[in-house]
Amino acid sequence: MNTAKIFSDQLDHCYAIMRLENNDHDFLVVASEEEEPCFAYDLNDNFKKISVWNDVGGTMTMIQIPGTLNFLATQKFYPGFNSKNCRIVKETFNGTDWDQSIVGDFPYVHRFDLIQHEQGLWFIGCSIANSKKNVDDWTNPGKVWVGDYNDESEEVDNLRDLDFTLTKNHGYKNMGNYSLITGVGGVYRVDYPTKESDWKLTQLVAVETSDIATADINGDGKDEYLTIEGFHGPYTRIYDSNFNTLYKSEQETPFGHAIWGGKIGSKQYFVFGYREGKQDLELINFEDNKINIQLVDNQVGPSNATVYEKDGIQYIFSANRESDEVAVYKIIDSE
Repeated sequence: MNTAKIFSDQLDHCYAIMRLENNDHDFLVVASEEEEPCFAYDLNDNFKKISVWNDVGGTMTMIQIPGTLNFLATQKFYPGFNSKNCRIVKETFNGTDWDQSIVGDFPYVHRFDLIQHEQGLWFIGCSIANSKKNVDDWTNPGKVWVGDYNDESEEVDNLRDLDFTLTKNHGYKNMGNYSLITGVGGVYRVDYPTKESDWKLTQLVAVETSDIATADINGDGKDEYLTIEGFHGPYTRIYDSNFNTLYKSEQETPFGHAIWGGKIGSKQYFVFGYREGKQDLELINFEDNKINIQLVDNQVGPSNATVYEKDGIQYIFSANRESDEVAVYKIIDSE
């Protein structure tokens, strides 16, 4: 498989990314983790750049409101992880750009999601801590917050924290019928509430884990799990569907961060990138029961990456934070 960079733009400390598509509109959205802008690039108009907001930034997560071109985003998650002033805003598409309103203050919330169900939208948010004296203070663990997102009032109703502590949360993965969250305690499965039961958390792995992605990279019909082990590394591990280890990196992968899994062409791959060392953006799969790592780009330091398809062609969309570059790579000759 070959890749070619087809688009590049500059954004200081670019971090959060999202594909935002509905009806005839189609955008790539990227936001900075510093006091910098958020931009949308129109995929139907040769990457025409639209400013979503001009400053504030500190954006860790952006989530589309289903069936719309509106989305929620965190802001003010700075400095570093000492983010007591973090908030969530709503961006409402007006046909040209977006209008902002404030949903509320959500101190230290790093990842959040909206879960669609028959009665509406559940909110789930993971805070990286509950309070901090400084960036390196982890003595007051974070929480898992849940509630009901009310789009009419633009508020989260019935917000409460679950009886659970979450230290150094960084990763989150929506699996469709449940979610995965990660932290010092390992990997946890979060089951959504039913008429018979409340939100439920189950520990799947007890190894400290920063981030997680899933893909069937060995073609056995079951998902494998790529994890960044430790907080931002320094190792990566691939588990089978039962969380038995298939692979663990021998050399350190400093500041592992960008992580995605899914189908490219006829096969499944992981996309992985790290922000220190070689700062590579890579494609990972299994061939003959051996790990195969292919370089997409080097010395770019990606924070987040995803794969999307447009007009039958697949692309990698990457926020190359350490080089302040928003990049799109065309996937050529996929198998």
